[in-house]
Amino acid sequence: MAVQSSNFNNIAKAISAYAQEERADAALLTSTALVGSDARITDSGENYTGTLRWLDFVDPVTYNKQNETATDENLNTMSVSNKSAIYVKNIDHIAAQEMSIQKLISKVDGLSYLGSQFAGVRARREDLQLRSIMNGVSDKIWGATTIGASDSADVVNSFGYYMGSDGSSNPNPLFSLETNANKRSAFFDALLDGITALKGEFEEPFYYLVIDTGTYNTLRKQNVLDVAPVVDGNFNFSTILGGKIRLIINNQALSANLPSGLKVSYMAKAGAIHYSEIAQTNPTAIDRNELAGNGGGLVTIISRWGNIMHPKGLSWSGSATAYPSNSDLSAGSNWTVHATNVNQMGMFPIFHG
Repeated sequence: MAVQSSNFNNIAKAISAYAQEERADAALLTSTALVGSDARITDSGENYTGTLRWLDFVDPVTYNKQNETATDENLNTMSVSNKSAIYVKNIDHIAAQEMSIQKLISKVDGLSYLGSQFAGVRARREDLQLRSIMNGVSDKIWGATTIGASDSADVVNSFGYYMGSDGSSNPNPLFSLETNANKRSAFFDALLDGITALKGEFEEPFYYLVIDTGTYNTLRKQNVLDVAPVVDGNFNFSTILGGKIRLIINNQALSANLPSGLKVSYMAKAGAIHYSEIAQTNPTAIDRNELAGNGGGLVTIISRWGNIMHPKGLSWSGSATAYPSNSDLSAGSNWTVHATNVNQMGMFPIFHG
């Protein structure tokens, strides 16, 4: 039976439902505790950006004790300042076209197949969006830092850690294979030094460590991965140091704007990135051009979505009149750091070779 125009709305609703179900089961970074939700960040208004405001309190520097002298009114007062950060919204879509709607909905499992394809593309796009934000964070933190000969390992611009370099100006690796059993205890020294420098007043119960495949393979060759993985969201994470570090393996470059030869890994707290969805008025739509194909008709199915992703401790300083591309999110020039201490920061780049 031919699909009538009156059925298109029902088809659109069915595809949307399948897409949402498939996406909920996808292995997204956004499904883990790496992202959280800040109730102060909303999609209200029709602007491309929003403003997050809060009061920043600083511990008092006086230590006046109570006494029994009525004229003494010396309080240990906290200083307070108004703080704000800008976050940017993102709206995106994908579409599928087919000359015959019957062909479009009858492939494999019909509507569920179409929904899964839309969900898969959205999952990959949001994953790239998050990784692009991470690129922007590392670019901002590295800033104008240069690589010299025999650099010492040190904190970079308060919120990053540089592993230093050798005498030939090659950045030192995060991990190095050690075949001497008596020296294997030092395998994690560089990472632990970085954690110590960046952890702030207290150490988190666990951290995420985003690393590239090469770094991960070094860990495997050294046989230092924990036996049992940790289940978080839709992921099974390999861990090190007794579950203290959950490893996220990145198969794409996270060094978009950094000097040649410099890699970056990320130590991140739970909730380092805010994520929330922006509801769309018509998330799945079907359009039919009856004139296409010399009257045969062309059906276009469009899947729309929106979200807000925002890294804790930073503020968007890019365009306020357009939705950002991934290259925009990757540019450190489009971000400013508003965090004043490591407790206000969610993600810490570790720069290494």
